[in-house]
Amino acid sequence: MKKAAVIIFVVFAIIYCSVSLVNHYFFRTHAHDLGINNNAIYDYAHLRWNDCMVMQPQFRNILSDHFTIYPILISPLYWIFGSYTMLIFQIAAILFGGWGILKLLRLKFGELSWIPLAGVIHFFSFYGIFSALAFDYHDNVVAAMFVPWLFYFYEKKNYRLFYLFLILILIGKENMALWSIFIALGLLALNTNDKIKIKHASLAASISFICFIAIISWIIPSLANENRAYLHFNYDALGGTAGEALTFMIKHPQKTFAYLIENHTQDGYGYLMKAETYYMLLLSGGFVAIIRPQYLLMILPVLGQKMLNNDIIKWGVGAHYSIEFAPVISVALFTWIYHLNLNEKKKTVVACCLTALCISAAVTVFDNRFAKWYDTTNAKFYDAKHWKSNFDVRELNQALKLIPDDANVSAQSEVLPHVAFRQVIYLFPRIADAEYVVLLNNENYYPTNREGYEKKIGELKTSPQWDLIYDMNMTMIFKRR
Repeated sequence: MKKAAVIIFVVFAIIYCSVSLVNHYFFRTHAHDLGINNNAIYDYAHLRWNDCMVMQPQFRNILSDHFTIYPILISPLYWIFGSYTMLIFQIAAILFGGWGILKLLRLKFGELSWIPLAGVIHFFSFYGIFSALAFDYHDNVVAAMFVPWLFYFYEKKNYRLFYLFLILILIGKENMALWSIFIALGLLALNTNDKIKIKHASLAASISFICFIAIISWIIPSLANENRAYLHFNYDALGGTAGEALTFMIKHPQKTFAYLIENHTQDGYGYLMKAETYYMLLLSGGFVAIIRPQYLLMILPVLGQKMLNNDIIKWGVGAHYSIEFAPVISVALFTWIYHLNLNEKKKTVVACCLTALCISAAVTVFDNRFAKWYDTTNAKFYDAKHWKSNFDVRELNQALKLIPDDANVSAQSEVLPHVAFRQVIYLFPRIADAEYVVLLNNENYYPTNREGYEKKIGELKTSPQWDLIYDMNMTMIFKRR
């Protein structure tokens, strides 16, 4: 059993690296969010407060955008792993989450059962994990990986470690505190006959609620630009504020439920994106949340923040917006299997079949999805295109050495994570006091459009203030005179 577990973890570690690290090597990571995090860990590693120009003028620093302590804790690793630091941390966290799944399921099925191994494979194969790995680094991915350990220590009644992992989740991102309220309530609903467990689940829910209110109402605004509140409340269908949204949901539960399913923004790209997410959740084992509604309670805030949002990108199966489903659904599914009135052999067959279905669903959604701006190259690690680039990566890395380490730089999105280790870094087309501008011609014009992007390049080429010192290999580097 131990050898089989080691093989599973090694295989998935290799697969995860082949997705995330290979994307970064081929300049397929972005200013938002790996570039922002790389700039933050650079500042923290030099014992400085983060002042991230990539997000300005909207945000003053990374903590005024999202409340996350992980970059502070991980920043010393910058000296070892460089621009890959946060990606490696994210992969390690996912593997750690899988270990938590294994420990929890072995607690139920026993050390000699094969079912916990199927549970780990199911968890590692969940589509939300691969979608997250295909798109940079995000703190909620790491926070979600502590949830299996929260379940494990709650089951073991080791409440010291239970609260330790609750804290690790709470410091991951502000919405993790909201999610933790519902996780704790779900645990309470699963253990209504155990007074001690009820007490600790209630306390965990209370702590999470207090943290959520404090972070949203006080901590983030105090770190933000002057007279600026929390900027990530984007739920116009419900109201302009959290209070208005809560009132709407209480007064109009039928409309709220309808908005979870309907394309309430009328954006043409939004049609079928919600349906695709629900379809993937069902194929990945989410049907068990209907059978055991305690787990539905745990994923309810995740569904709400996805499906009620103004941004249709959040509705779909892409990026990091489905990662919270992974630990809850894997635990729910295999706990349901544990309670089936079947012998061990039949339970193993059921576990293997459902795991195979989860893998099949994930592979299918790699090839075809309705998600806007989805690039199959980033996710399909088994496709030859994933391992190739339209430009010479080594040549580009050599060209970047033309830029001094202490120079102020403005960079195109995919280049920015590689040059973010400096005090002053801007996302092109913002130039400000940059001494160098580096652009990769890969048709990604974010945050502007093609017309604005090309107009700005034309201005640089004709400006007497700038010299074009490198122009080959799909790359241009300008130096201020």
